[in-house]
Amino acid sequence: MEVFNLLQTAWGSVSQGQMPPPDLLKLLISKLLGYAIMAGACITKLPQIQVVLKNKSAEGLSALSFELEALCLIIHTGYGYIKGLPFNTYGEAAILCIQSLILLFLVYKYARLSTARAALSTSIFAGLIGVIASGKVPVEVAQRAFELNTFLFMAARVPQIIKNFASCSTGQLSIITYFINLVGSIVRIFTTIQEGGGPAMLRQYLISLGLNGTIVLQILLFGNKGSVEGRAPKGQKAKSKKSQ
Repeated sequence: MEVFNLLQTAWGSVSQGQMPPPDLLKLLISKLLGYAIMAGACITKLPQIQVVLKNKSAEGLSALSFELEALCLIIHTGYGYIKGLPFNTYGEAAILCIQSLILLFLVYKYARLSTARAALSTSIFAGLIGVIASGKVPVEVAQRAFELNTFLFMAARVPQIIKNFASCSTGQLSIITYFINLVGSIVRIFTTIQEGGGPAMLRQYLISLGLNGTIVLQILLFGNKGSVEGRAPKGQKAKSKKSQ
């Protein structure tokens, strides 16, 4: 309803031949961008999920990165919920969290990782969500957890970046997913400043901008040209051609 009230106020000024106050326009733009980000979040990881399902492969994807990312998104959602921030300032974290958990399941499946590892991470995530939903977490604890979240997010992205550099390939990573993340980080910097998300949230989006930007550049530079899974050496290819 707040967005409609802001739109009505702005339209009232325009209909009287006046320019809406700058503060009103900034707040309205921030709200609209927030909801646009949430809408975009609904499809952010779908291209990545589609790539993994289509190729039945998690090649080039770091399980540790996706585990830490899911943890970050749960903490992010919990911080916004516990602090009572407007849903449009953190809602995409909840949406992305669901998609990240689906993607993590696919990584476990196609990378053939141990069942014990999958069970342990599932238990941790479920327990954390339960604690947040209980409403018994103090705001101070949520604040500290969110400050730690910045380092967790770096830990989530850095292994993937290192893996890409080491193999000179980005495997099954989807440029659409990471480009949307990059644009989302830029927009969220503006909305966080405007909506009063606090320095911890702003810092996380600034770091997110840098790390997502690095992965987008890696995808553009490397693609999957360094991928070796299922690829025969040149000599072997030549021999197979001769035998035919």
